[in-house]
Amino acid sequence: MTWLVATYEPTALFSLKDSQATSAAGKSLLVPSPYAVKTALIDVAVNWQGVAFAQEVFGWLRGLQMRSSPPQWACVTNSFVKVQRPPKTAEPGNPFKPTVAFREYVQFRGELRLAFEVSGLTAEQRQTLSELLLRLNMLGKRGGFMQWLQQSEMPDLNAHFVAHTGDGRMAGGSAVMHYLDDYGPKMTWEKISTFDKATPDRVVVSALVPYRMTRSSKRSTVYERVG
Repeated sequence: MTWLVATYEPTALFSLKDSQATSAAGKSLLVPSPYAVKTALIDVAVNWQGVAFAQEVFGWLRGLQMRSSPPQWACVTNSFVKVQRPPKTAEPGNPFKPTVAFREYVQFRGELRLAFEVSGLTAEQRQTLSELLLRLNMLGKRGGFMQWLQQSEMPDLNAHFVAHTGDGRMAGGSAVMHYLDDYGPKMTWEKISTFDKATPDRVVVSALVPYRMTRSSKRSTVYERVG
């Protein structure tokens, strides 16, 4: 196997709801899901060279294995925020109604790594993926900025990376379990559009994030990476 690994420094708060969470209670994942990373790269491709180029990228990107390695430290802050939601019965000229929702925001300290298994890609596709990762600067909720630092290739991933079911590689020591989504085999270009009514084809896998909780209160929880 050959993994293309891109390293980033998070420069803003990160938040990404579990795809199965309700809109009113949005606990955040501690790592970006493969679905979120691939969709962010498709967005980069559209803005870089247009829709036709992004559709070509989607063809080989959707099936790639993707794993992430969280930063050394993560502090999750619990908060209630004001949001606008469409009411059950909308008033004329006022389609939204203010309400509150629970949200979690993650402050990282350390480097975030994203790895793609690229053994099956051509040299040109590897170069394109490398260029896309270089241009990626935001993950999760809008404003979750990341600064690209470097890229390298690895034959195997170590215990710092999230272990998915079936990986044959376990996270070292304790771990936090997440359910992460990815593109399913029936995912199409039309289905990734938020304007399309068709339901996106997602596959959800259980994953072990190599974190252990070191401190917790009603306002925040601190995690340290293990392994």
